[in-house]
Amino acid sequence: MNPAPDRVSTTRILVVGLGAVGSATLYQLALRGIACHGIDAHYPPHALGSSHGQTRITRLAVGEGAAYVPLVQRSHAIWRSLESQAQTRLLHTCGGLVFGGRHERLQAHGSADFLQTTCDVASQHRIQHERLDAHQMQSRFPAFCFEGDEEGYYEPEAGYVMPERCIEVQLGEAKRLGAAITTGCRMTGWHSIKGGYRVETAKGAFDCETLILCTGPWVADALPTLKDHATPYRQVLHWFEPGGPGEWFEPGTMPVFIRVPYRGHEMIYGFPEVKGPGSGLKVATESFTQSCHPGTMDREVLPSESEAMARITRTHLRIGKRCLHSVVCPYTVTPDFGFLIDRHPVARDVWVASPCSGHGFKHSAAVGEILAEVSIGQPSPMDLSAFAWRF
Repeated sequence: MNPAPDRVSTTRILVVGLGAVGSATLYQLALRGIACHGIDAHYPPHALGSSHGQTRITRLAVGEGAAYVPLVQRSHAIWRSLESQAQTRLLHTCGGLVFGGRHERLQAHGSADFLQTTCDVASQHRIQHERLDAHQMQSRFPAFCFEGDEEGYYEPEAGYVMPERCIEVQLGEAKRLGAAITTGCRMTGWHSIKGGYRVETAKGAFDCETLILCTGPWVADALPTLKDHATPYRQVLHWFEPGGPGEWFEPGTMPVFIRVPYRGHEMIYGFPEVKGPGSGLKVATESFTQSCHPGTMDREVLPSESEAMARITRTHLRIGKRCLHSVVCPYTVTPDFGFLIDRHPVARDVWVASPCSGHGFKHSAAVGEILAEVSIGQPSPMDLSAFAWRF
């Protein structure tokens, strides 16, 4: 028996977590005139979850599989609409390069051959692209240094989105359209009540007819049954000074990139100097050895971590000696690296949209639109079967 709270707020739909997906969902609900309320334990956009670090790669041909293509295509359209409404830039198309060795490529993000899947998806969906050899890549992209046995995929419509700005704009639009937002409000539990659900917080209770959980790396706190199926891993993002003429590293000359893992080379990804000369080249790898909880994760980046990142980056990107900046960011990963977007298997008016397995932000605007539609009883505009509850 739960004691009666001192204060109860009521709404039709409550969104818990206002990061990538939660902010998009609240905006889409408010756009439809739905009574909605969003709460977050912190003050979004913030650097404590998985939606910070200045940039996120976006690409239409998704190496994780064709099921994601409609999500990213729709997300691009939503961001362009938001740009017009808010008079700000969210999506930057500077081109994207995915490359790796011709032989002995290794699994990445649940795909046996990430580069080949990217090419296959592009052909299947008629996404504009080019296949390039090492000589062609070197002549076009001087920021890189190729060994000669690589092959690549170039997509001119790929680029990056600004995660903090996307969240800020969507929450601003949601509030303008009538949504309520409560920040600094940590959920301590939720349970069913007559006619819906109650979410408990230190700031009182929130009652709703429908509950949408977008809690990112805190997903297992909200849904303990996912503890063994949604694992946060500590990741480190680094910004290095360029190792060549500044024009080589400008957006448009240098694309965003992913080096797929292959014999002797780890997966890395990175960006041009998106904030102009001196802002640094953001690069990172992926590590799935150190699981964590976002509340206790070690957020200090050791010099040895930046030194190790520099060593694996210099084999293909011309970086300088200094690491200018670094931050920590968790990925929350499922065993198959897929998304989870579905109803709760028991509480049927509870929707769950997490985890995103390290490749979610590019899809988040469309996921928010889908959640808004299904939570008010409309059919999903896209096939969600690939993201069903399967644990």
